[in-house]
Amino acid sequence: MSKEDIRRRPLMEIHVAGLGDGEHPFAFEVPAAEIGLDDSFVGNVSVSGVLRKVSRQITLTATVHAGYHKECDRCLAEISREVDIPMELFYREVLPAERSRGDDGGNDDIMPVDPDHETIVLDEDVRQTILLDVPLKMLCQDKCRGICPRCGANLNHEECRCEAPEIDPRWEKLSGLFGRADG
Repeated sequence: MSKEDIRRRPLMEIHVAGLGDGEHPFAFEVPAAEIGLDDSFVGNVSVSGVLRKVSRQITLTATVHAGYHKECDRCLAEISREVDIPMELFYREVLPAERSRGDDGGNDDIMPVDPDHETIVLDEDVRQTILLDVPLKMLCQDKCRGICPRCGANLNHEECRCEAPEIDPRWEKLSGLFGRADG
């Protein structure tokens, strides 16, 4: 599915036209691939939370739940994780007079919404929240020892099968320095 298809067909859409002040709960569950996540993300992505509207301000507080399968960057073991990620978004209705003056709120954390706008679409915000939560370096455990670069043994489960450590020929002449006792 291309990103153009995702933009054309919103899956997580909250209707805000005519929404009264107060708290409004919501929940969505969509396949991970439908919001543009790659095939390492499995199952459905679920989002549940509360939309709070006070006057012209809207606060959205939610929890995003997703699961993924990745590979450990040190030992190449399969990793399966499920995550619950908090998400908070802020919106402010911008009146036409404010928009004509170029006043859209002045804060990058608060997204402007036209009062005539009928919905808020969460698809891209949820996708980015999930992607930002996945670590750049994926490890199966904090103390993962990885694999031996010479024999390929997984050092988390077995000892290295190599005979003796090879000495880089550039450093070979220095190898005797640490074994000597200066008298």
